[in-house]
Amino acid sequence: MTTNTTHQSACSHPGRDITIVALLAALVALTTYIVVMALKGGALVGLGSAGSAFAAAFTAGMVVLQYVKRDA
Repeated sequence: MTTNTTHQSACSHPGRDITIVALLAALVALTTYIVVMALKGGALVGLGSAGSAFAAAFTAGMVVLQYVKRDA
């Protein structure tokens, strides 16, 4: 019995593109942390917000990268 499954690699983007997306996400996270601290938020709240912002920005950046590179 054979099954026809397609195996897709985890990521086919060059390391340069992933590094750019990660650095931009880190910049968003740092900005979020600074804003939270400027608004008199606690350190733990700032780190939580920055972590969430990093995850959201990285995910959005990878989706955009996939969309831009799909025809290339």
